[in-house]
Amino acid sequence: MAPQKCFGRDMIEPTAEQVEQLTRAFERFTRRFKVAEAAAAADNALIALDAQALLFVSEHPGCGLGDVARDLGVAPTTMSSAVDRLVRKAMIERRRPEDNRRAVALTATAKGRQVVEEQKAGYQKACRAMLRSLDPDERGDLIRLTEKIADAET
Repeated sequence: MAPQKCFGRDMIEPTAEQVEQLTRAFERFTRRFKVAEAAAAADNALIALDAQALLFVSEHPGCGLGDVARDLGVAPTTMSSAVDRLVRKAMIERRRPEDNRRAVALTATAKGRQVVEEQKAGYQKACRAMLRSLDPDERGDLIRLTEKIADAET
């Protein structure tokens, strides 16, 4: 049987064994990140969606609820609940722009920005630990391949 091509290029379809190996590796890999994320979130009693929304708003001051929902791939009603929780925790503020009184602009508060910095520090600590287990050439390969996967259109 001829190998299957995928992605519209001359790439060979991965084998079932490769898929299984990568699945197991990613499960272990993501566990390390979840530990870092959970530690930062636990200190501030945030669920994963709220932490992700806070990060987006912090990086996109003045964005709208729909912007956050689209970026995170959730329904606007789901995002509305997340924003409500973050507002109650004084991590996000809602403001009405002067040029469009019907719109709502979201901005991270000082407390919210501090939480984001703590979350990023947790991720960096986890990344540093992962990279330490590799030699310098392998580190470059991991970064390059991870960026390639992250940038690939699915």
